[in-house]
Amino acid sequence: MKLSLAVAILLPLAASSQTVLYSNPQGCIDPSKYDDDTDFFPQKFVPDVTTDYLAVEYHNTYKIVTNVLNEKSYLFYQCGTDPPVDEVSSGRHHVVLSIPHAGKVVVTETPQIPSLELLSKRSEIGAYVGEPKLVSSPCLSSLMADGVVETIYYPDDPWNQTLNDEGVAEFLAGNPDAIVLAGAFGNVDGERHIVDPQTQERTAVATFDWLGMYAAMFNLEGVANDIISKAKARYECAAENAAYLTADVPEDERPKILWAEYYDGLGWSVADCPAWDAAYYCEYAHHCEASIVSRPEGVGFSESFGGTEEYWYLTDDEFLMLGKDVETWVYPSPTFGDVYAMKAEILDQFVSVRNGRVYDTQGQGPYGWYEQRLAEYDVVVLDVCSIVGTASPAVMHDRRWLRSYFTEAIGSPGTCDDGDVFAAWVPAEARCDPIATTTSDDQTGPSPADPVATSAAFSIVGFVPATVVAWIASIFLA
Repeated sequence: MKLSLAVAILLPLAASSQTVLYSNPQGCIDPSKYDDDTDFFPQKFVPDVTTDYLAVEYHNTYKIVTNVLNEKSYLFYQCGTDPPVDEVSSGRHHVVLSIPHAGKVVVTETPQIPSLELLSKRSEIGAYVGEPKLVSSPCLSSLMADGVVETIYYPDDPWNQTLNDEGVAEFLAGNPDAIVLAGAFGNVDGERHIVDPQTQERTAVATFDWLGMYAAMFNLEGVANDIISKAKARYECAAENAAYLTADVPEDERPKILWAEYYDGLGWSVADCPAWDAAYYCEYAHHCEASIVSRPEGVGFSESFGGTEEYWYLTDDEFLMLGKDVETWVYPSPTFGDVYAMKAEILDQFVSVRNGRVYDTQGQGPYGWYEQRLAEYDVVVLDVCSIVGTASPAVMHDRRWLRSYFTEAIGSPGTCDDGDVFAAWVPAEARCDPIATTTSDDQTGPSPADPVATSAAFSIVGFVPATVVAWIASIFLA
């Protein structure tokens, strides 16, 4: 990845007979040295077909980035050129920004952090708004602790938006070239605020696609395109393998997952998957050829909390009837231990609890699930496939995000070496070899690069087509 970054940020190359750029400029340009029709952005980002809320329109000297969800557009123009007068005078762009952006960035939500770190722009983060302990990135946490990155946080009144806005305004007064990254429900109309609603996209691919918006801001589309395409390929590989392994398995015999957590004073919140892309957990299960056990229509009670959306909850008895026979339970919160201490008599009746097949989301600590996990979705899907037995048995996958509550310790996001504090973050990458390709090319099957226990391999035989059973046997019994 570091090699890709180095290649992508080379200064523009020009042929002697005509001006041709091979990469996007990484600084201001002198327009007198280029033809009038020079395209300064030869590396362009094109959103995925499932990305609903992001659009990027390219012109020779500027880009228009549109946030469809919040109905906001942003004009990014190449430093050294003049912003287009007609676009500026139209008043339709909330922010007009010279790029590559050279000012500081204010982060207001942790999902915004990985994109900046992937592009080696951690050094551009000037301030973080919110509770410092919620930041999972070890290097950013270190910079905040050392005061290099300002923390805008009022512990006595942390949810006071007026105070937070005043803190941001004070930072902007001292850093007038900075921009503020807002969330979909944050201060979307604030001065120099650019909204990133990635968490509202309907697919994991689309959520990660917002890396393209950050890339457009720094002229790093070439880097982003490489990262995005490789992550998507690994993600699709896991799905293709799961489909191959379950090809002969009837729909009603495929794995099921209970995805639920408890809210004190309310009840059990249970996943609901009317469609494969209704929520991120629905998508993960779908890609692993599993299904989410959803709340039956009409069961439970709802609360709207003063808003328009209803949130459904089940009582202990209703939850017991729904989930006690499901073999695998994902508890997407750090609170299972506390809940189990309160409700052991009920929960001990669950097959998943008795068999030690309860997984929470603390594989990388208590907060990484809401930060780096979004950029490692290819790893998360392999975690899910591995717990339901539809991951390729030829490659050992060590779960990274889903932690076995009963047998594994809470994970850690790691530490930050002083020499790497401003280096690009290199995420974990799912290792996936397409089964269909390897079995068709070599009837004896590939040799696994990592040893896989024979018992683990054969624990999924019930889900595997006969041709693959023979392949597995050839690997482990040869």
